[in-house]
Amino acid sequence: MIDETIIAELSNHFHTGFNLKSEDFCRLFEGIMYHSRDGLFVTDHEGNIVMLNKASEEMLGLRTADVLGRNVRDLVHEGYYDSSVTLLVLEKQRPVTILQTSWKGRKVLTTGIPIVDDHNELKFVLVNDRDVSLIKMLKENLEPENLPQSLFQCNLGELGVDSAYLESIVFSSQCMEEVIQTAVRAAKFNVSILLTGKSGVGKSLIARLIHQLSPQKNGPFIDLNCGSLPSSLLESELFGYEPGAFTGASAKGKKGLLECANQGILFLDEIGEMDRSLQVKLLKFLETKSFFKVGSTTSRTIDTRIIAATNQDLDELIRAGSFRKDLFFRLNVISIHIPPLSERKEEIEPLVKFFLDRLNQEFQTHKTMSEDALNLLREYKFPGNVRELENLIKRLITLTDEDEITPRHLPRDLVSRLHEINVLNQDVSLQKQVAAFETQLIKTHIRKYGSQRKAAKALGINQSTLSRKLRDTPPHILH
Repeated sequence: MIDETIIAELSNHFHTGFNLKSEDFCRLFEGIMYHSRDGLFVTDHEGNIVMLNKASEEMLGLRTADVLGRNVRDLVHEGYYDSSVTLLVLEKQRPVTILQTSWKGRKVLTTGIPIVDDHNELKFVLVNDRDVSLIKMLKENLEPENLPQSLFQCNLGELGVDSAYLESIVFSSQCMEEVIQTAVRAAKFNVSILLTGKSGVGKSLIARLIHQLSPQKNGPFIDLNCGSLPSSLLESELFGYEPGAFTGASAKGKKGLLECANQGILFLDEIGEMDRSLQVKLLKFLETKSFFKVGSTTSRTIDTRIIAATNQDLDELIRAGSFRKDLFFRLNVISIHIPPLSERKEEIEPLVKFFLDRLNQEFQTHKTMSEDALNLLREYKFPGNVRELENLIKRLITLTDEDEITPRHLPRDLVSRLHEINVLNQDVSLQKQVAAFETQLIKTHIRKYGSQRKAAKALGINQSTLSRKLRDTPPHILH
């Protein structure tokens, strides 16, 4: 049974549509503590743990009986966390949110809330832990002044993120953590941002994240790919045009996307594809916040923030004379580079699980992936990055009859490219490499079918041939 004195103090910070009896509130609070997937625990004003829920036990890998009455400083000292939000709350006397790492290696977004008594004296600290290794997309603005003064309002000075708004940017690497933190901080300032990175790394997701955290959050977010249209059409699409400005123009004219994004953000993807003549007009807008529609002699002034992105080396384009240096400096007030998936392979597994969960729900399937198949994906470089991985999972879900996706379901071209990589990485003959590939395939079938006889039948060879191939392949080239 939870201490009713503590519940009484906490109940003053909750608002309901009708008056609850104390015993009903106690039942509800116990239900929240037991069923919440977030870790919840409470400390007193000195940091001693007085309450802990089941999710916290699982997240920390400990038992309630082992920590009740202990100080959070002990947990930090023993390595359960790398820092303590409770201690920060006790020090700063205000709500605090931090991103930290548990001893299990999980990225945990932790929010500490001070609970005060009628005399404004700190009585307890309520801590909410959320494992955010797989959920990282902010959906709404989190500026403190725009949030209601409720129990779970967080001070965003520590990081700028409230766990309640995270849902689909998947990351677990240090390099992507730095990307997210930079984006969160940069979002709050009305300056241009340049996102760089190869195709498919998630530049548009980061752009939307910035929008949701920015002062422009209540305005539109408009996405324009500069490489998708010829220069003549891109100009009218971007700046709009007056009636009769050119042959085929609408008699009513057209508002450009730059103006449509007024009070919001215009995301210019593949900015390196923009013609130099348009670069001049975009530069003029960035300098003056004014522009001319095609066919107009009257300037218009708007307040549109620009986020640009490219998968090209803009420095090289500048040297080649195809991109203006002055425009680069205007766009590159804050630069955020998103690394390719090949540099953050630790995220392949959580990404696979994330896409499986999402697509299973969308397609009403129940697909899983075997460890052998997952191991092969970990070795693959994914030149198409996260987008290629997502499309692969979608393909596997739709084309695999069985519920478990195994190596034999992986596309042949992917397996072939993976094998080619292994060949290049090993100084052995083609004959030996072919033998190694055959052996790996045989082992996969033996694991699947449970015996050499059944594996041989599935592969269309004699069991004696299968046994000989296993025996004759040198062990040092099987990995």
